[in-house]
Amino acid sequence: MSFSIGSTSPGMGPRGAIRNFGQEKDGRFFDWFVVRRMLAFLRPYRLRMGLAILMMLAATGLTLLTPYLIKVAIDRHITQGDVPGLTRVVVWTGTAFVGLFAATAVQRYLLSWVGQRVLANMRQQLFAHLQALPLGYHDTHIVGVTVSRVINDVAVINELLSQGLITL
Repeated sequence: MSFSIGSTSPGMGPRGAIRNFGQEKDGRFFDWFVVRRMLAFLRPYRLRMGLAILMMLAATGLTLLTPYLIKVAIDRHITQGDVPGLTRVVVWTGTAFVGLFAATAVQRYLLSWVGQRVLANMRQQLFAHLQALPLGYHDTHIVGVTVSRVINDVAVINELLSQGLITL
């Protein structure tokens, strides 16, 4: 009775899987096909993503408003000794900081929530795909390499969704 772990053809079987681990087919680092597939995972959450983008724009506007308010305070109120005007500018600056805090908090919450939901959907689809693979696939590929690659790829996508989008 003989037992075969996998095919002996080049690039197949456990040794071929280890030798070719991590090598991409054509060496490209950016692929629009992959971007479109990732956007398909974001599509169900486009309303929340749109709201997060609006919060990002609001936070940017409020960040840019602060130096202008300081300029107004110096040029119009401090140099002329206008205390009531300076008080108004201080109140507006404080309001801008509160608005900036709120917009940033909402943006981070929405992006984190969407990122976690996308990851959950992706993990479910990956698990279903791995379960549906024929036994021949598992015969010619090392299961540990497959699981390691899936875990690593999901971790990289998690990093992108949870930190990369927030820093944009």
